[in-house]
Amino acid sequence: MMATTDKDYLALASKKAHVTSKVKSFRRILCYARNKKGKTTLGASAGRDNILFIDPEHGTDLMKEKDLFVWPVESWEDLQEVYGALRTGQLSPNHILQGESSTPFTWVCPDGLTRMNNMALNYVRKVQEQRDLDRIPGMIQQRDYGKSGELMRQMMINFHNLKMHVYYTSQEKMITSGNSFDDDEDAGETDAFFVPDLPNSVRSTINSLAEVIGRLYVVTIDGKDGNPVKQRRLQIGLHEKYDTGFRSDFALPDMIKRPTLPKLVALMQGE
Repeated sequence: MMATTDKDYLALASKKAHVTSKVKSFRRILCYARNKKGKTTLGASAGRDNILFIDPEHGTDLMKEKDLFVWPVESWEDLQEVYGALRTGQLSPNHILQGESSTPFTWVCPDGLTRMNNMALNYVRKVQEQRDLDRIPGMIQQRDYGKSGELMRQMMINFHNLKMHVYYTSQEKMITSGNSFDDDEDAGETDAFFVPDLPNSVRSTINSLAEVIGRLYVVTIDGKDGNPVKQRRLQIGLHEKYDTGFRSDFALPDMIKRPTLPKLVALMQGE
């Protein structure tokens, strides 16, 4: 027999269900690229007082002129502390540097998912070494990858649930058609693909959470004076060689020249 209940499910529906147009939404953007292509610089375009960088690679150390707000992390435990502070919804520049803005950050940038994944793997290894005295210190076992992957997936879900915009960055790696990529029936037609440098299960999770998956690259063009200049571009449209794409009610271009986060968000919102 079914258990009886006094819950009024119709009242719950009117309280908890909603229409999407009434919900305040926040952007989730993933950007990957090779080294030194401007992933952090793109994040800084959100505005100095608006974004907090979580830096596991010391990639912001030399960005003195921008004077960014940065929370360095050296271990997985450090990353959990950052999330705890952000979860309060009150973390502001003033908490980092007295006298600065007391308005809470509206953006957070986990600036280096590839390195954070390695932190999760090392954390799992250390925990398992403490539990199993027969393990060889410093050696990664196959089962450690599954546990660290679950830590990463939960971390990304935690950040996804924050009431703020999230801009993720990752290194880039190339995989061949012989490696696992996705179920696209056309995947075998191209010899190489470029994707975020993350394990397959972690990459699958972040791809499902992100509204935009973009690849940042640099091209050389002719400047106004005829001399060659470098220009950053962000590929977000579907591409046969790059793991890119977007989710939006509005038509977005396949590629954005001189991208900034405000420009990208404006396009996503049809502005």
